[in-house]
Amino acid sequence: MPRDIGRYHEAMNYEALIRASRGGDQSVGPLFDRLSTLVDVAEPLPVHLSQYAKVSGVADYEISDAYYLVRACFERMSESDVILGRNDPLWPSRIDGFPYMPRYLYLRGDLSLLAMPSVSVIGTRSPSTQGKQYAAETAAALGKAGYAVASGLALGIDGVAHISALKEDLPTIAVIGTPLDHVYPPVHAPLQHLIEQHGLVVSRFSPAAETQKWFFLLRNRLMSAISVGSVVVEDRDGGGAVRQAGFALEQKKYLFLFQHVLDNKAWLWPRRLADKPRVFVVKKPADIPRQLERADKLVDQVKNLPKAPASARKTSASERERTADAVQLDLFS
Repeated sequence: MPRDIGRYHEAMNYEALIRASRGGDQSVGPLFDRLSTLVDVAEPLPVHLSQYAKVSGVADYEISDAYYLVRACFERMSESDVILGRNDPLWPSRIDGFPYMPRYLYLRGDLSLLAMPSVSVIGTRSPSTQGKQYAAETAAALGKAGYAVASGLALGIDGVAHISALKEDLPTIAVIGTPLDHVYPPVHAPLQHLIEQHGLVVSRFSPAAETQKWFFLLRNRLMSAISVGSVVVEDRDGGGAVRQAGFALEQKKYLFLFQHVLDNKAWLWPRRLADKPRVFVVKKPADIPRQLERADKLVDQVKNLPKAPASARKTSASERERTADAVQLDLFS
């Protein structure tokens, strides 16, 4: 896919404004929206420097300095790297409407995987032997059922999920917590390179971003939003995968837990989540694609229920949604 020069400049300008204002998406986003009504934000920032300074309240020399620092980082991008904005045809609309969603996505690899349904396979960095086996079997079962295997490139469960998909020549998506040209953990550099060649690497962080610890929670939010559901293979209380489980439920996605994890009395989180809507407890990895198919069919049935005339309609949208949740909870009965 040839580089969209306008999108490239737009993302660069946005990142320069973030750096110059020392703000974030929540504060800079509205400023950039206002600027887009006054100037063409797809043109190089120096063309409209005075307008950027006026709207942001930041001195023009500070914006200029930030722009050239950011530009140097963007110039290191590979020619094949792709930047997507929210109005691009390839933008995954399933991530829209959630808190903390990005303005841009930075992609390297097979862009067609963005259009596939994906399921996150995630968990602890120090899994048990059983956990590794279940992660590998889950990735294989999902991939063969037509789902892309998403994970976060971390040590442990994430790495097993990616490697298992690659070994089976199945689609995998790495949603990372760094810019595309960085790797964390460094030991996974060869794995990230393989996914770039045979899968897709997704980042919400521009080449100019300086990686922070909290980036990885934003990574988990995005990974959950991209996916139709998440499978937490194993994790400790308060771990990153457990945090993503919370994001999945907040985003009304499916969440899968294994029965042996629920039975482990050393962990509190599985019992805290097991009875919530959209949470399914399965005995083995092969159960997950089957339950996804059944859940989707039930949701379609609820959506296609005939609507009563407006004068007789008593059920609100939120009530219909709660009904759908209740139906899904009966999947294992």
